[in-house]
Amino acid sequence: MTTRLLIAEDDFAIATNLFTYFERKGFDVEAVYNGQAALHRCSVDRFDLVMLDLGLPGLDGLTFLQRLRSELRLGTPVLVLSARSDLSDKLAGFEHGADDYVTKPFALAEVEARVRALLNRSRGDAGIDPVRRLGGLGFDSAEGDASVDGLPVRLTPKAAQLLALLMRRPGQLVRRNEIEQALWGHAVPNADALRSQVHLLRKALADAGFDGIETAHGVGYRIVDRAAR
Repeated sequence: MTTRLLIAEDDFAIATNLFTYFERKGFDVEAVYNGQAALHRCSVDRFDLVMLDLGLPGLDGLTFLQRLRSELRLGTPVLVLSARSDLSDKLAGFEHGADDYVTKPFALAEVEARVRALLNRSRGDAGIDPVRRLGGLGFDSAEGDASVDGLPVRLTPKAAQLLALLMRRPGQLVRRNEIEQALWGHAVPNADALRSQVHLLRKALADAGFDGIETAHGVGYRIVDRAAR
């Protein structure tokens, strides 16, 4: 099956270069030039990955990300391609649901490597039972949906990825470098990025009544069912 890519980029020259490059690589590519068009295309069709500029007219890239995750409830991998290089911009992208972030100007070969890495990670759970439970906590990794005692818990996409990783090995320590590799590949935004995602996940679960994420300082994290101890 052909891999489908959506390019959301208002710079026609950049969009054309990306379109031509990935089409020659055998991908099925579509390009749109504003955020509203990108959101509409994702609402009516399935794409394997979105390449997203943050400075889109009308509906900007961060708003697109937020609505893609919260309204459409899609876990489609999103690679941000942006001229915004400040750390605050990168963190905002990840907090709104981006899976990776590349600053402009970029090499097309690097973009391709990032795209293939994201596609490989997104397909890595195929054939695995997506529903896992630990005490009152339930998580469906296929949908990214968590619940505590049957009540839904809202998670950011990165927090959901983190929970999926911890739930595969309940009670076992998962090392920082393994988590960072799974969430960001080789492009960890900064040293506090993982700590921030753990905080968001821990708070969301604790607010729902599940307090089971433990920290091994400087080493990693584990998830446990404290009620069973």
